[in-house]
Amino acid sequence: MRLGAACALLLVGAFAATVAVLLPTYVSDRLARTPLDIRTTTVAETPPGLGGDVLDTASIAGPGPLTVSTGVPLSVRRAITVEEPSDADRVTFQGASQVRRGDRPEETSLLTASVDRVTLDRRSGLPVEPAGTLQTTADAPAQPVPRTGLQQRFPFGTEKRTYSVYDATSQTSFPAEFVEETVVDGVTVYHFRSVIERYDLRRTTTSPINTVTLPAAKWGLGGDEPVTMTRWYSNTREIYVEPRSGSLVGGAEQPYQYFARDAARPEVTVLKASFALTEAGRVEQLSRARDAAQKLELLGRAPVIAAVVAVVALGGGTVLAVSAARGRGDASVRTAPSG
Repeated sequence: MRLGAACALLLVGAFAATVAVLLPTYVSDRLARTPLDIRTTTVAETPPGLGGDVLDTASIAGPGPLTVSTGVPLSVRRAITVEEPSDADRVTFQGASQVRRGDRPEETSLLTASVDRVTLDRRSGLPVEPAGTLQTTADAPAQPVPRTGLQQRFPFGTEKRTYSVYDATSQTSFPAEFVEETVVDGVTVYHFRSVIERYDLRRTTTSPINTVTLPAAKWGLGGDEPVTMTRWYSNTREIYVEPRSGSLVGGAEQPYQYFARDAARPEVTVLKASFALTEAGRVEQLSRARDAAQKLELLGRAPVIAAVVAVVALGGGTVLAVSAARGRGDASVRTAPSG
């Protein structure tokens, strides 16, 4: 019986040792990849009672100077889905975004809309082929837009360092510096900050409103001589990441677009606001990140547990095997015929 138990323990120990060696590779390969079933919608809004400032587009063609509405409640709605091409190594995200003002009926509240597609490596979160595309008008096809930097997510095992993060408005990437480690509703998160200052949108985007020439009176300057102004862009983006899974768990931004002849002297505001995720959106993102982190943590412990089981089982099996062998030897001595 001891010999049978020893064999059983040795088999269990050998199996557990194999699991301890192979499971980390399996966990990394199977779980440390972006899921292919993501489908989510988030809404970011301006603070209640404050709103933002936005250029009244109707004043461009109307009489008198350009007008800017202040204290306008604004919202940004983003619907994210996974599309083709997506496979074992890459995932394609499609993000449909709308910016609306909340002081007008829905049919006249839309300020901007776009559909952005980007294909990412499922492990690192970095862009891969095919190149991303961007569609900003319903009657025009999407245009290829090269991508660099992180978008939609951070890498698995996010570190406390500076990352390059893609900015959709400027269609280029900027550094996102690590700020602090903090805890949000019991979940450890890393806080990053990306700052964009006085960026000339002519450098990377082809929008016709990057450079606009209007009569001086239209700019509110007086006179009929033509005046050309450039559209500039600044933003401070706060990014919160669950580091184990790389999932975004919240954030806020302060976009500021304006026309000016000198970047240091804004003259006509295009958009100026502070946006933060709604509570419902924050809770949803945090819940999804918590689930992903818990799965990785649980299976990350499995190799350690398997190694402990292997040591105990192999040790116990060896002791029983030795004991059984000694027992057989003693029995042989007792039963041997005397001379």
